[in-house]
Amino acid sequence: MAIKIKTPKLEGRPLTWLLLFTAGMAFLLFGYDMGVCGGVTELHAFRATFGYPDATILGLMVASYNIGCLAGAALAFCLGDWLGRKRSIIFGCVVVSIGAVLQCSAFSQAQWIVGRIIAGIGTGSISSTVPVWVSECSKPHRRGVLVILEVTIVIGGIALSNWSNYGFIYRSPWLNGTDTQWRVPIAGQLVFPLFVFATIGMCPESPRWLAQVGRYDEVAPLLARLHGKNISVDEPEVQALTDSIIQTAKHEAAIGDTNWRECFEMGELQNFRRLVLCGLAGFFQQATGIQVVVYYAPAVFANVGMDPEMSFIMAGGAQLAFLVGSALPTLYIERLGRRRAMMMCSAMTGTCMLAVAVCVALGGKHPEWKVSTGWAATVFIFIYEFTFGMGWNSMSWLYGSEVASFRLRNKGSATQNLCNWATAIIAVMTTPIGLQNIGWCFYLVWATVTLAGIPIVYCCFPETSGRSLEQMDLFFAKYRHWRINKVAHEWIELPSDDIAASPMPDSKNSFSHVEEKIVGV
Repeated sequence: MAIKIKTPKLEGRPLTWLLLFTAGMAFLLFGYDMGVCGGVTELHAFRATFGYPDATILGLMVASYNIGCLAGAALAFCLGDWLGRKRSIIFGCVVVSIGAVLQCSAFSQAQWIVGRIIAGIGTGSISSTVPVWVSECSKPHRRGVLVILEVTIVIGGIALSNWSNYGFIYRSPWLNGTDTQWRVPIAGQLVFPLFVFATIGMCPESPRWLAQVGRYDEVAPLLARLHGKNISVDEPEVQALTDSIIQTAKHEAAIGDTNWRECFEMGELQNFRRLVLCGLAGFFQQATGIQVVVYYAPAVFANVGMDPEMSFIMAGGAQLAFLVGSALPTLYIERLGRRRAMMMCSAMTGTCMLAVAVCVALGGKHPEWKVSTGWAATVFIFIYEFTFGMGWNSMSWLYGSEVASFRLRNKGSATQNLCNWATAIIAVMTTPIGLQNIGWCFYLVWATVTLAGIPIVYCCFPETSGRSLEQMDLFFAKYRHWRINKVAHEWIELPSDDIAASPMPDSKNSFSHVEEKIVGV
């Protein structure tokens, strides 16, 4: 006789915390995988195993992970809505595990690169899906804080990988010159998926994805579970949100199945414009030059005159500053808003990059100043990581999960990821070559692009803070032009009674009468 084990049916805050824990383990894997490679590539044992690769090949061995992430984001763009949020995360964790096994057992450049690409594919799927999953399961006034918490965990993973590398390289002398110094940290990627596999079965699927695929009867009970213990599906708040989600899903279903063509259309949903905004959010995050610091932090600190061990320690300290800065937006993001956080971060990180360039240039021109300018550059790198954490680090992932239309939300997040990883590939591939050939001028490139993003955000990015995901659909339906700085903060009411009472649209244009009731156009 088979024994059935009943899974506890969590509700309210315990259910939310379980969802956040599961998403957090997936993002901890994301951060650890991103940071672990930068330290081990400097090891003599690592380079000897792979035939002492030159700067170009080493850049490819590191950037191959980002190539995989780009492919994973593209895969999420195509298949994410078919798989659903939970299965996409499971798929990503399985693929990362396969890639980790290939990496930690590699003896050739080809196997290492293939393993990094496969791990990147899994990470691309995870990074595209987790922000959408958390965002779609959150209340509007908590959505920003919860997504930021998840992104902060990514930085925790990077910091963990950095200090893990430090322990194996500088605090384990019996391992010096052995492959264990780099194989064990790489194998650490296999730990985090185990937690995801153990808990994701007890987590809810996204109620908005359920509505998108026509499983309307499951939406209200799931929303009631997420809202609190013993909350009835008949509660007014649950009913209003259920009606809003289902009505939006039915309307967009009446337009027809999603296809590639509508990604490039404007019209009622402004899909192309919204996907461009998602892509710009991903691009500007990486255009700050964060990959220069995350992947090559020890090399960057060595570039300003520090010995290898001190470079590792400073890189680890900078990651801790990054972690603290990334957590701070949970205290103010719903009051400050996304736009202001992005612009303030661009101004501060761009200024810090300029300062680092000046310090490195002065240290090179005046050798007697190298120690003092090196420490000055270190201070600016710490400030840079702290301020980047306060802004673009989380804003990119959060904004990409909020600004796309209901039917293309997964594609919007995937587009943000595609542009993020494409820019990261350029950064990782060019950093060894740039630092070697143009030195301090390399930092000026990132400073210039970062500062150039401020007017674009000001003119084109609408505010999403506190707005429901359905309200954003109505904002873009009302304001169909690119320059929206004068109305970027406008609040558009979403009267659920009017929507619920409206007849079902049966054509692409029949939403206009509902839109008139809501936005007065």
